[in-house]
Amino acid sequence: MARLGELLVATTLLTLEQIEQALRAQVMWGGRLGTNLIELGFLDLDQLSTTLGRQHQLPAALARHFDMADVAVQRKLSPELAEKYAAVPLMKVASGKIIIASLGVIDPRGVASIANELEVTPVHVVVSVAAELRIRYHLERGFGILRGARFLRSRGKTIPPFPAFVTEELNFEDSAVSSPLPIEQRAALAEMHERVLVEEAAEELAQVDDSIPAVADDGATVKTAVPPMRPSTLALTLESLGARHGEPAISNEPVDEQALRDRRKYVRVISDQPSTESERRKLGRIAIRRVTVTQPSSAVAATLGEATRAIRRSTDRDKVVELVLLTLEKFIPSLEAAVMLVLRGEIAIGWKGFSSGGQALPEIAVPLELPGLIPRAIHGQATVRGASSELEEIDRLLLTSLGVTGDKELIVVPVMIAGQVMLTMALVAAPECSIHSTESIAVATGAAFARLMRDASR
Repeated sequence: MARLGELLVATTLLTLEQIEQALRAQVMWGGRLGTNLIELGFLDLDQLSTTLGRQHQLPAALARHFDMADVAVQRKLSPELAEKYAAVPLMKVASGKIIIASLGVIDPRGVASIANELEVTPVHVVVSVAAELRIRYHLERGFGILRGARFLRSRGKTIPPFPAFVTEELNFEDSAVSSPLPIEQRAALAEMHERVLVEEAAEELAQVDDSIPAVADDGATVKTAVPPMRPSTLALTLESLGARHGEPAISNEPVDEQALRDRRKYVRVISDQPSTESERRKLGRIAIRRVTVTQPSSAVAATLGEATRAIRRSTDRDKVVELVLLTLEKFIPSLEAAVMLVLRGEIAIGWKGFSSGGQALPEIAVPLELPGLIPRAIHGQATVRGASSELEEIDRLLLTSLGVTGDKELIVVPVMIAGQVMLTMALVAAPECSIHSTESIAVATGAAFARLMRDASR
């Protein structure tokens, strides 16, 4: 299967440089590549969904399809299955088929489970693909499956200046697109490609009923009656499924972008207060799911030097942070809580953390426009600390979020990556405790993420 990046470059939607920046953003923010491309402003959701359709050879579910989703059909699917398979039912057409949107291909067992709840046979489930951000939004809207802070809009500027590294050109494996063609040739190829696809669309759309994977009653076998449809025309299929069976085609009217902006949710920061008891319960559900507690510190190397070398050599973003937290826990014995926060726009969002009491930490998002230790550490690019009695209101809320009470110190250590702060460590410890080891841990963390960014964009 072709990679998303190579498809976007081949169709001249994006440049290699834009793909590289999104790959660096993915190292920091997590999520899928497409999600980071959207957040960086390089694509819109429909462009991404259409390209994902080409990649997975599935119909593309666009904004207008979601806007006409049948609530009655959605209610048949349980939130548990919707969350497990990231599946959002859209509509039922006259043929009896039900179109669902997901992040990609759903395995036969999953299709069978979904079909059972929708009261159809597996062959009557048509899987389409949509962008991750859109799927997450509609899972929350239709099923009450709350999005974590990672999938919500950040207040203020959301595109930080990700550092550029001197790297080799992107080398897409198994791809004919190893280097960009001149822009004139790329445009001509794209135009020719689209013309051929349009000419073949009528024939392919007529085959749509026979091109859906058929699953045996026992869910054990899968067969495809005809070759997969060409991905570029698959976005048209959702309309054709309705029109060819006597139903009105889905409207091609432009989406009201202002209405979409009005219903967007933003990351809830720790200075916000839930307005209802229902909101409090929902926030509690996110808290348990999104932030992890570290493993025993005995898993860390015996010396600080060995531990920081392990951090530098880690090949996975989550593993880096886990090792950082384990190292902090082991080499700062008086540490009561710690959380790693990643900068995104005008907030610092909690990623992973631990509390000495063992309780799960809530999702934490600290606004950077309010006075506090985290903004000070970022702007000054230096470690800052303060006793609980001297802290700003936002700092005291952070201590409360970390489950800490009593006379403690809050310590914020910035993590520099290619000359700029992109992460911070917020630590809670006994007053006047020694934190000399935090500097070497921060340097190792910055080096690890700089390497991961550099490697990701090669």
